[in-house]
Amino acid sequence: MTVEVLRLRAAAGACLCCALLLLAACARSSSAPAGGETVARSQSLVTRPTPAQNTQPTPARSPVGESPLSPPVGYVKDDANVIDARAEGLLEEKLKQLKERAKIEMAVATVETTGEQDIYDYSLAVARGWGIGPPAGEEGGGVLLLLAVKDRKWRIQVTRSLEADIPNDAAADIGRLMGPSLRAGRYGEAVTKCVDGLIQRLAERRGFSMKASELNVKTKNANRKP
Repeated sequence: MTVEVLRLRAAAGACLCCALLLLAACARSSSAPAGGETVARSQSLVTRPTPAQNTQPTPARSPVGESPLSPPVGYVKDDANVIDARAEGLLEEKLKQLKERAKIEMAVATVETTGEQDIYDYSLAVARGWGIGPPAGEEGGGVLLLLAVKDRKWRIQVTRSLEADIPNDAAADIGRLMGPSLRAGRYGEAVTKCVDGLIQRLAERRGFSMKASELNVKTKNANRKP
């Protein structure tokens, strides 16, 4: 066999090996997904929750002008259902007379809880949303007593026209009159004491009168700390 023939056979064998290697590589690439491990990592990232999904939304505060409570039918809205019928009837009549004699609107509201909202913000939203008190520039004023039963908190909100008559310290003193009755679970009695104390102070400051029999508090004790 000549040298030239041997060279041709060697070249043919080399070409055959290259062809076989190329076919094996193509077979491996066709069995793997495009992108390989990069695609797998991308898919796992997509399934992770975003921080926004992990965060629980916080309750939004009630905007000014919108009350968290629906409007009352009368002067007392007992959503917590803790004021007995007799006390509620007497309160309605008493607060109606206060409006007629002194043009002062006083409302009472009870709720089980204000939730995540501070009672000051909650009661202020109720007072503004209900429009307690006369329009600006008119005589009179407005007062709201809010009681959050499960929270064991109360708040007295007054309109600006009555701030001089019922400043914060006076409101706190009158509100403390409810203490013993609240601890005993007599909510109707507690609210009545507070309302009567507020009316008594307003009567003295504004110069109108309510019959002694209509108020469940003595004048000399109306504004005294317990």
